[in-house]
Amino acid sequence: MYSLNQFIFVQKLSILSNQYLSLLLLLIASFVGVILVIPEIIRVVLGKKIFDAPGGRKIHVTQTPSMGGIGVFFSFILLALFCVETSEIQGINYFYVSITLLFFTGLRDDLLPIDSLKKLLLQVVAVLLVVSLCNVRIESMYSLDFFGLGKFPEWFSYPLTVFVIVILINAFNLIDGIDGLAGSIATLLSLILGIWFSVNGYWSYASLCIIMLGSLLGFLYYNWSPAKIFMGDTGSLIIGFFCTVMLIVFLKLNTEAQFQINNSISFTILLFIYPIFDTIRVIVLRVRRKKSPFSPDKRHIHLSLKRLGLSHRQITQSIIFTSLLLIIGHYLLSSIFNVNEIVLLVLIVLGCLLIHYALMQRIIKYKKDKKQIDITKLSISRVQVILKKRDN
Repeated sequence: MYSLNQFIFVQKLSILSNQYLSLLLLLIASFVGVILVIPEIIRVVLGKKIFDAPGGRKIHVTQTPSMGGIGVFFSFILLALFCVETSEIQGINYFYVSITLLFFTGLRDDLLPIDSLKKLLLQVVAVLLVVSLCNVRIESMYSLDFFGLGKFPEWFSYPLTVFVIVILINAFNLIDGIDGLAGSIATLLSLILGIWFSVNGYWSYASLCIIMLGSLLGFLYYNWSPAKIFMGDTGSLIIGFFCTVMLIVFLKLNTEAQFQINNSISFTILLFIYPIFDTIRVIVLRVRRKKSPFSPDKRHIHLSLKRLGLSHRQITQSIIFTSLLLIIGHYLLSSIFNVNEIVLLVLIVLGCLLIHYALMQRIIKYKKDKKQIDITKLSISRVQVILKKRDN
């Protein structure tokens, strides 16, 4: 016969198994949903001749359908509405309203570009809904609070959170320039946070992450190089928003979780390191050249790597592999070697500076080599002209 403790253990194990089975079913359902929907989106978009045309700053060479985010949105929102326990998350319906507002903002911009200021204002409205009604806020310095300052006052916490979310949404939007890159970064983040939420028993948040994970995997099937469809603002706005909100939720829950991540600030930064680093880098480069920090150009890391000869797949794989190594390194340094948060942040900054320096040196060498090749071609051309004149 079972003892009371054995009975309780079996019951807990059964509940846990059911929860993980539910997550697996959500992953499959969201993946299959996008896999089935995207071909229809491609068919409709091709029929309406709504393309992301090549040219300008864009590096793709063929007319490619955009608005792949439609499939991600509907797969995510339908499963989330009907399969996620609402009582565990404060104001979750307002979260759905916000993500829907951003979806239609992106859809409108993909169909007919809207003024950047109006687009920004719509983002702020969507973010304000979540911050004020879902209590998604940056409440303190978290792992950087060495002096015991405690929670931020609300008058500071609210605008800080709105600012951070809006900045990171647009940072994510800016990296959507290479096949599979933005989707892969969001996939890695959703996977890691989905595992962490589930291990700590935050099943509703885990469900949201797993639904997004399945949706992204389904999208990547068509977005992997050579891409059959692009994410568009329809996808980048809602995915960037989702990722940023989940990062802030993680920071808050990590302070009370059973299995905490040490040095949570640096860990959060590393989960979103590429959009953060790339955006800061291009803004600094633009300001140094006395240009507006918002003026578009081809100085993003992924675009620079493409000009240096790497393929879309090589660029995406390199960035994701590097991000994964940094996250694993953070875990080892924090958990095994107990490295201080400040030291980790300094290492992250130094690592970014080193990558920037190496890339700039490679670009300079590439330009010199290209110039030399152009001069050689010009010289050969002149010789050919001279010989032709002599023959005549």
